[in-house]
Amino acid sequence: MDNGVYAMTTFNCKNIKRSLECIRDLCRHSDIIALQETWLLPSEISYLGSIEADFGYTGTSAMDTSEGMLRGRPYGGVALLWRRSVFNNVIVLPCNNSRVCAIKIITSDRPIIVVCVYMPTDSQDNLPVFTDCLSVVSAIVDEYGIESVYILGDFNAHPYSIFYYELLNYCYDQRWSCIDVELLGPHSDTYTFVSEAHGSRRWLDHCLVTDAARHSISKVYIMYDVLWSDHYPLILHFNIKIISKKLSSIQSNSVNNNVRWGQRSEEEILLYQSECNKRLKSIDFTEIFTDCAGCYCDRPNHQGAIDILYNNIVISLSEAAVTSRKYPNKNKINDRNQNIIGWNKHVKPAHSEARLRFRIWLLHGKPESGRVYNDMCESRKIFKSRLKWCQNHQDLIKMEKLATCHDKKISFRFGKKQRG
Repeated sequence: MDNGVYAMTTFNCKNIKRSLECIRDLCRHSDIIALQETWLLPSEISYLGSIEADFGYTGTSAMDTSEGMLRGRPYGGVALLWRRSVFNNVIVLPCNNSRVCAIKIITSDRPIIVVCVYMPTDSQDNLPVFTDCLSVVSAIVDEYGIESVYILGDFNAHPYSIFYYELLNYCYDQRWSCIDVELLGPHSDTYTFVSEAHGSRRWLDHCLVTDAARHSISKVYIMYDVLWSDHYPLILHFNIKIISKKLSSIQSNSVNNNVRWGQRSEEEILLYQSECNKRLKSIDFTEIFTDCAGCYCDRPNHQGAIDILYNNIVISLSEAAVTSRKYPNKNKINDRNQNIIGWNKHVKPAHSEARLRFRIWLLHGKPESGRVYNDMCESRKIFKSRLKWCQNHQDLIKMEKLATCHDKKISFRFGKKQRG
């Protein structure tokens, strides 16, 4: 009997052809496999389909063959494999980045997204590429609106390194969790990589999860008996039945997320009234509501009719609110110099502190650890958090300002009347 528990693995195979037998062995124990450093050319992506008959695949190549013959050893490339007998409804998502690939798995009423990433080597110079990849992943999560997301791969983020702190900051901003570190502990002896040059051990491979997927992870461990690569597979067990169900179509359609509350012009109010009248008139008012006047009616079909009527009314009002809203010019919205309402009150102090800590960090020679570095990272995190909150609550802040101004006017008039 299917208990809903499946295994997913991330593995930097360092040449998929050399590690083929190891990957086939992983296919016997895992249902989803994220691979990094496949070293495949663009014309060789179909090779992924020959690994195991029951596994679907997608992948990207990091090598550009458009400029002629390649020199040096192959490099990069990511791939995702999934067991088709378990996940038979899978959509490959476009990522437009050779370091990222993603799939959406539709499982009845519990859809999930799985992302595979391969980050550059941990260094200050590579930090822009690292943050760019995280932005690509964040854009995928935002675009498709799936709450349960699993992001696996070689992040090159050893605990307490530059990339690790940047990763934690990004997780904090996005409300993600680095679930392997969370469950195994940052001070454990865990490692997923051993240097072939000098034997040092590092924890570079991780799995990030969104809040909705966090509690589905029941087990995390490293498979240390693999000798095909300098990395070791990181394996996670997840219970898909623990993931919250997606709301039904009636429930999800009943609330229009495009509605923006706040001050409206006279023109918008009149348009809203007109749109409401037009839509409400088209709602079917069945004979049930006139023939049955019993206040204690418990007929299921009558209760269902009331639910449908209520849902139609809410949808009509929501659509009217969206249609009647006049949005500003897109060019103004995208203007980087656009004023953010609430900046002085909510963001400016944190911005000043972050700039100060950044300058101190520069004066100290850009240290990669220690108190100065940690203070700089913490101040950036606070600034980003407050800026994001302010951007997401522009209408609320505007309404609070209007209410405050209104109260001041009433207070002024009352005081003037008392003095008179």
